Amino acid sequence: MDKKAIQRMRNLVSGNTSNKTKISTGYGKQRTVRSEGDTWEHKDKTWTMRNGIRQTVSKLDTARKAIRIPSECPKCGDPRMQHHAYKAMYKKFGMCLNCVAKFESELRKSGKYEEFTKELSKSNSEAWLKDKTEEYYDWLTTIDSKSYITEAGDIEDWSGGKSKKVLKKEFDTQVNKIKKDLKSK
Repeated sequence: MDKKAIQRMRNLVSGNTSNKTKISTGYGKQRTVRSEGDTWEHKDKTWTMRNGIRQTVSKLDTARKAIRIPSECPKCGDPRMQHHAYKAMYKKFGMCLNCVAKFESELRKSGKYEEFTKELSKSNSEAWLKDKTEEYYDWLTTIDSKSYITEAGDIEDWSGGKSKKVLKKEFDTQVNKIKKDLKSK
């Protein structure tokens, strides 16, 4: 490593991120001093200063933050969050396995556990139904082709059968029936 790189590392470790490692002459560039946590835009990109380093702010940063599992439970501080059972509970409830167990035992003591599980099951069923409905409508829009080519290279004509309107109507009646069943539970 050369002297400039070593000096830059010393500056980063000591927190002097704006200190220069070399002196330039003959060119005067306007520099804006950024401090920790600053956010700015330059050439259609959003930048931020984190840990003394300039970084771009990605569109996926919020998604990464949402799926990131912390090293310890945010509720009780338990450091065992890397175990698969703790990860699963954090994804579902936002707390560790021990906190979920305590929460469920408090619900059982207060007599609200059955209501909680019914509500959880109902919301899971509604989410599943919504996903399947979206999948079906996507499939329905792609069935325009009447002929298909098989693995052997033969062209098969699959025309006939029910129209899109009939399929959509039948599916919607089934979905409405399922929704009524969910509401009655």
